[in-house]
Amino acid sequence: MTINKFSERTGLSPSTLRFYDQKKLLEPMKRLENGYRIYSSDQVEKALIIHSLRLADIKVEDIYQFLHAGEGEKQQLISAWRQEVEAKLSSLNIAKQYLNGLNYSEQHMHLIKWSSPTTFVWFRHVVPRAINPFQSVMKADMEKVKQLGINVRPGIFIRTLDAKGASMVGEVGFILNEEISSDSLKSHSNIYIDRLEPTLYATMNFNVCDQFMCFHFIKLVHRFGFNTKGIKLEKFESPNAQTFSYMIPLLIKRKSLLG
Repeated sequence: MTINKFSERTGLSPSTLRFYDQKKLLEPMKRLENGYRIYSSDQVEKALIIHSLRLADIKVEDIYQFLHAGEGEKQQLISAWRQEVEAKLSSLNIAKQYLNGLNYSEQHMHLIKWSSPTTFVWFRHVVPRAINPFQSVMKADMEKVKQLGINVRPGIFIRTLDAKGASMVGEVGFILNEEISSDSLKSHSNIYIDRLEPTLYATMNFNVCDQFMCFHFIKLVHRFGFNTKGIKLEKFESPNAQTFSYMIPLLIKRKSLLG
């Protein structure tokens, strides 16, 4: 078949077929002396598979790898593509939920995504129940980080673990700039290393004196259609900061493409 006949048979335009030829995805069965491309009926199925993968947003180089792969590798590539599509669908769902809930006249909730695992050094404390209860230990923990020679990023994180009577149990944390051995902290009973997995957070800034921020913020997060999971974080720029960023980890629902 000439390229025009093959185009009619497959429904693919001649320009598309020329592109696939240039990328060595679908080379003609042969070329005539005048340069005309000649295709065989056996190439129809291959042409349709290639075009279907392109419409599924698969990269040209990945399709080339797929066409030259063995059966096992092909299945691995298909599984990887499914995971990529699920991630894209998850991102689109997040965007839809956020835009549906966004009201420009209100105080804005923001989304922050930590795309890779984040390693913290944490200091555990029991402190009196009060407004901004961990402020009293932040500065001492910062000094301890310097004394131990631990390289951390700017910012102080708080996570409250429990509240009983007049006391609160929580942790002051710092993100590590470089990995350190847990063995180096064995002599310190209230210090440990912990890794947080990639997480999407809803965040909003509050004054430390706002005692009702948690209730109102969680209510807002639910209005956006998000479910929450895990321990909430508070991020301070310094021990004496009067405002902080409240960070609520979100649960992302992902439906399997197979079910």
